[in-house]
Amino acid sequence: MGKTILIAGGTGQIGRALEQKLNDKGYKVRILTRRPKNDNEFYWNPVKQEIDTESINNVNVIINLCGVNIGDKRWTKTRKIELEKSRTQPADFLFSIVKKFSKLEAYITASGANCYGHLNTMIAYNENDPFGTDFLSEIVEKWEKSADQFESFCPVIKMRTSIVLEKNKGAFPRIARPIEMGFGSPLGSGEQMISWVHIDDLVNSYLFFVENPIKGTYNIVGGNETNKVFLQTLATFLKKGFWLPRIPKFLLTLILGQRAELILEGVKISNQKISELGFEFKYTKLYKTFEDLYKKNES
Repeated sequence: MGKTILIAGGTGQIGRALEQKLNDKGYKVRILTRRPKNDNEFYWNPVKQEIDTESINNVNVIINLCGVNIGDKRWTKTRKIELEKSRTQPADFLFSIVKKFSKLEAYITASGANCYGHLNTMIAYNENDPFGTDFLSEIVEKWEKSADQFESFCPVIKMRTSIVLEKNKGAFPRIARPIEMGFGSPLGSGEQMISWVHIDDLVNSYLFFVENPIKGTYNIVGGNETNKVFLQTLATFLKKGFWLPRIPKFLLTLILGQRAELILEGVKISNQKISELGFEFKYTKLYKTFEDLYKKNES
């Protein structure tokens, strides 16, 4: 049996796909959840600082995927606090019991690639660039600081993840639905960047660091396209029209509030750092990515 991997926040989109990949590779996977249902799932509640101690035994790698969905609700003052705490509290709690992880070899945390602000859309941002000053950047900075606590115990790997593309899960169905219905249109100016990664490449990048725990911060990005090119490519693939006028910024802001930033702002992001370690992204061309997403849905 391979290493024992403990996944916090493992019942979501990324967690389930990662669990399957790790199981296929012979790793022993345990999932921390508030509502355990299966034999490999264990109760925890980081807010109440409760955990089934059986989950801790002989763990080699902690993977922390915790964090409520950024785009689900309006960013009220209460929601902003929730978005931050859902990312920092689990890490803080795990760190408070880190000495009980006697065989810990690595701490791998999810993070966000939307942390560089929106100052310059002409360059490709890398991991050495400073954090932005917008709300999302501030959340990511606090998120990563909570992970940095583990550095005195083991290598810390921070995965700055872009929009994850999976056919029926996450953000992609909401992006694709208007196009599938024939209502293709750029959003806002259409020139803002969308950085994206195929779910398979994301899962394989986690596997890569389980097998090669090289500490550091890494952008997990398969490609970058403008909003217009992204949506137009999808429309072309689906043989749908792309003829409606741009949906103006003021209307999106009226509907979505501040979270309209998720689709109205964006920058180009470099994946050079992880690529130089030897990790290869399989999906770097958008049309090929769409082909695979819809093929899997049909199978």
